[in-house]
Amino acid sequence: MTVFVCEDSLDGILTGVYDAWDSRLGHSRVKLQAETEDSYETYELFCQYRQVKTDPGKAEKVLRTVLRRMGEETREAICYACACSHPDKADAIYRLIVLGFSMEDGTKAVNYLQNPSVLLVMKLRQKAWHEAHRMLGFLRFEELPGGVLYAGMEPPCAVLPLIAPHFADRLRQENWIIHDRKRGLLAVHRKESRWILTDDEDLNSEFLERRSEREEEFRILWKIFCETIAIEERRNPRCQQTLLPFRFRPYMNEFHE
Repeated sequence: MTVFVCEDSLDGILTGVYDAWDSRLGHSRVKLQAETEDSYETYELFCQYRQVKTDPGKAEKVLRTVLRRMGEETREAICYACACSHPDKADAIYRLIVLGFSMEDGTKAVNYLQNPSVLLVMKLRQKAWHEAHRMLGFLRFEELPGGVLYAGMEPPCAVLPLIAPHFADRLRQENWIIHDRKRGLLAVHRKESRWILTDDEDLNSEFLERRSEREEEFRILWKIFCETIAIEERRNPRCQQTLLPFRFRPYMNEFHE
């Protein structure tokens, strides 16, 4: 068995799919593994390991072929599944693609839920979609000096590339930054331009602690609004925790003291 160890990202996994297929070793003799902090502790005996160098060009070729032969639903499922953390997700995505390419109508591959790999990909897709959907409502922007909008978050799934297009469309006239602090990633958007994904190595953390004068005023007004519309007699902390878990609240203005 030859194990292709790839970067734990969409481009990394799709590059692994490309290299594993191109190796001509046979689908039953290869396996994909996403590289994580503890991946080196799970190495198996009698397996040959190959490191995969992420290549966006190869990843784009695979994704384009998936779209052409397996349809938009499969492409979306793969993109969303890559956002979740799971030790077997890379190999499951590879098996799904192999299955779809072997079928006359590859668009039906995502319906083969009796296949463990397909089932895992669809479960991860649903999990990531649910998390991205919640972030669209719970994300809070604050205005920094100069009028730049900033929003921080720490989601369990890497949903930043999934939600950034939504805000690029809704906030097209604004300069904004969405910061995934857990993974050190930034989605940066310039007014009337495209958004880009980058790391936060060169980010000025002191600048992010500042707020414009107008932001402080609106923060106070927003808290007053939330307190005013609340009905004390109908307060239900347990129900509120179910609909709005604690992990979202550190970045929501209405819960700041």
